[in-house]
Amino acid sequence: MDFSSPTGQGGLFLLQFLVGLIIFVLLLRFLLRATYADWHHPVVKFIAKVTNPLCAPLNTVLPVKNRWDLPAIITAIVLQALFVVLIGWLTSRDFSIAFIALAATTEIANVLLDLMFWLIIIQAILSWVSPGYNPNTVIFNQLTQPILAPFQRLIPPISGMDLSPLFAILAIKLFQIVVVGSVAQIAQQMIS
Repeated sequence: MDFSSPTGQGGLFLLQFLVGLIIFVLLLRFLLRATYADWHHPVVKFIAKVTNPLCAPLNTVLPVKNRWDLPAIITAIVLQALFVVLIGWLTSRDFSIAFIALAATTEIANVLLDLMFWLIIIQAILSWVSPGYNPNTVIFNQLTQPILAPFQRLIPPISGMDLSPLFAILAIKLFQIVVVGSVAQIAQQMIS
């Protein structure tokens, strides 16, 4: 396939979008379980229902224990690895297993960290726009509270302002740039 043509670029975009959407939903499932979100919430039920078929094969081998939904994260990594292999095949490149594993893992880590980043941003905005309990936005509080809790213990509110989201975002982005970026750089050097 010629990726320089508009048709090739459109096909690649569509493929990236679909794989990215599936991975996003799988990682959201992982975060929902990890943060003990209310499994009776309609959004959580929807995420569980659409991801159950993807996670079912691994659920038999690795049953979910407590808060860690390993089948969801492993399924996301495998799907991303298959996507890397497919891109290699479409571009007539032969990627090593080490490259495929590192590329898939770093991409999943980046998506998970981006997801946490945006959840914190959305929750912070919602706390200004709709303060107090709101059944429609409670899911954002449930998802972000475990992420923000360590920062809230370290940084007390200043004049009633909770600055923990700012420091959590800073920590997430620094980790993404320094740690995940370093691993991604190692992976890139494998194909140069």
